[in-house]
Amino acid sequence: MTTDYWASVPSADEPESTDSTSSRPRRARPRLARRTMFKTMGVLGGALALNVVGALPPARIRSASARVGTEWTHCAGFGGWAGYDNNTKICVGAPYSRSYCGSDGWFRTDGNAYSAYIPIQACGTGSYSKKNAWRWTHSGTPYRCADGYFRVYGSGDTFYICSWSNP
Repeated sequence: MTTDYWASVPSADEPESTDSTSSRPRRARPRLARRTMFKTMGVLGGALALNVVGALPPARIRSASARVGTEWTHCAGFGGWAGYDNNTKICVGAPYSRSYCGSDGWFRTDGNAYSAYIPIQACGTGSYSKKNAWRWTHSGTPYRCADGYFRVYGSGDTFYICSWSNP
């Protein structure tokens, strides 16, 4: 039996044999190597993991937003503060700058996954209704002073005022 088996094994010099049912040569079925399969699975798994991570916070945190608010011609409760009473400050109550304003002249509403500018209604105390901002005239130029926070997620809020010249 052993001799019959070895007799049926073709040598490298012989031409390819044909399948008994067809005239085409018998071809070996391509096989996926184990390493190639694991590499492919690793690449696909990594791509899936990146998609899942991209859908989780902080990447999906919404940016701050607010509509343009209303303003007083004065800010109730702040009129007696130093700076208003002697015309030496544009806005009082917190650090102020035009850099805290959006392009519309109100407190910024932009942000990213780590921080955000958040407008608030701080002006108005007691019987006065809350407003987003107040107008103040400094050296003949009217300004809008709009209140808001700069929030750094995980670190807290800092109060700022948007100071926009609004003649």
